[in-house]
Formats: sequence, structure tokens, C-alpha cells
Amino acid sequence: MPCVQISATQLNLLFSSQEPHIGVVTALGNTMLEIQGDLQVPTEPPLDIEKYTDENDGDKRFTVHDGEHIVRFGLLLLDNEKKNATLFIGRKQRLLGKVVKLETPLGLLRFKDHQDEDQRAVEMQDIFYYKIIFNSRPLPIM
Repeated sequence: MPCVQISATQLNLLFSSQEPHIGVVTALGNTMLEIQGDLQVPTEPPLDIEKYTDENDGDKRFTVHDGEHIVRFGLLLLDNEKKNATLFIGRKQRLLGKVVKLETPLGLLRFKDHQDEDQRAVEMQDIFYYKIIFNSRPLPIM
């Protein structure tokens, strides 16, 4: 049976770094989002990208990280007890959800392909302890 060694280097960097994270970072750490249905988000920034820059807080909806396009599709808010969450998608919809502690934490692994099977690598990217479940239809923002 083939086996591969799992490197925790990225995980150590994640926990010790002072740089901002790219994922969904909450007071509970990085968190998974469970959304019923599909999110319709663009795969690359539009040509008139200046329209999508919010001058109020300087936050851009479209960014590039390590050569990959990233779309920020919403704003996530947690209540003070960290039991309920609200996800605002754009300026027209919001989702109400609940924070759930995972019974068994999940690890996020990244598989790096290599021509030689003996040299393939697996990196532990993160560990998830919580997920936020949005199981109702979006509510309009009036």
C-alpha cells in the first residue's frame, strides 16, 4: 500500500504568523461554511474592477493571492455568544445560520503532485473545529 508523509510546516506557519489569513477566519479560528444551494460568483474579476472597490473601507471584492483570483462574496458576522451567524451576500441577501462544534475536528490536506510517486507530498494546511450551517433560504435586505 502506498504511503506518504504529511508535513505540518504550513500548519505551524498558520498558527504562528501575524499576517492576515485568506480563508474564513473567525473568533473560533478558521471555520467551514455549509451553505444549501449554489453561490453564483464570478471566476475572474471584471474589466471595470474599479466599480467593485468600496471606497468607504478600502476593501476590494476581487483580489489576487499567489496568482489566484479570490472573490470576496460576503460579510460574515457572529453574535456575542458565538452561537448564531449572519452572512450578508452582496447588498441584497442575507443568510441566518448556527455555529456548530464538530464532533471530530477535520484536517485540510493539500496534495502536491510530483512525477515520481515516491516524492509526492501532502501538507496539513489547517484544522477545523467549527462549522457554520446556513440551511434556510436567503432573506432579502430591505
